[in-house]
Amino acid sequence: MAGGTVTFQAQNPAISGDPSTYVDSKGRTKKVGWTNCTAFVAAMGAEFDNGLRITGTQIRAESSEPSPDPGSPGLNLTQVAAVLRNHGLRLDVETPIAFDDLDELRVAGHAIALQLGYGPIQHTVFSGDPKFSDGHIVLWLPSGDVFDPLDDGRRQGIARAPVQIPREILRQAAGSLALSRTRTVGLGRAYAGIFPTPHPGSGVVPPEPPPVTLQFGATTAGAGEYRVTVPVALVRSGPSGVPQKANVVGRRARGARVQVFGTSDLGQSVAGSRRWHQVDRAGTQFMHSSVIAPA
Repeated sequence: MAGGTVTFQAQNPAISGDPSTYVDSKGRTKKVGWTNCTAFVAAMGAEFDNGLRITGTQIRAESSEPSPDPGSPGLNLTQVAAVLRNHGLRLDVETPIAFDDLDELRVAGHAIALQLGYGPIQHTVFSGDPKFSDGHIVLWLPSGDVFDPLDDGRRQGIARAPVQIPREILRQAAGSLALSRTRTVGLGRAYAGIFPTPHPGSGVVPPEPPPVTLQFGATTAGAGEYRVTVPVALVRSGPSGVPQKANVVGRRARGARVQVFGTSDLGQSVAGSRRWHQVDRAGTQFMHSSVIAPA
């Protein structure tokens, strides 16, 4: 399967060639392209994933909202996922997912469409607009490269994609995404789309991840990528706790991708099985084998 590379696509209408306009909630005429960050990230991610060549403008046109809603003009991940599905590509939408879990999937080779609040990036050398601080989205690759559709170098002080944004800045930006006037995603969590095809080792070699510490007798047997097979799977601080929920540290929805680092057969018996999977590097998160299966 092709893929593994990205051709940068700018949402800037002067570059994309999209002349279309819409009238916003205040009656002002604006260019549609500046609302299309999610569409352009989806287009770049599709090329990286399997070589699908599609433009952000095309994704907007094929979406359920070809003309922007005046009050909420941007597209969401579910809308662009529906367009990509029509082109044979499944984008897994996670709202939310633990930022560390998301990063593990990226290091394993997946491209990530990462939603974020632009504040932590706004005044850095990675910024695509020093005057912009609202919700945005970027494509984060296994190499660490970040493709921000605003980073078109259109004038001095504007970055040119790709850039290498430090992980901690992305973590802060992901957590600061506003969900309402009073609520954000929260530090340590993220809203994101995960492209399905892993391309490990693509591009620049990423920094060496922290070592894996196997706990509770876990071994590397069974390590790899899994998916949740039940409506809601509980993540626990150790291989026990069923049916009590005192040690629940997270929840994952059906179909979510989970990176397994080791397997223990010494946990609490559930449905006749003592097999639990370690799903973090530190050995502080476990999921029972009955709720996830190899992807």
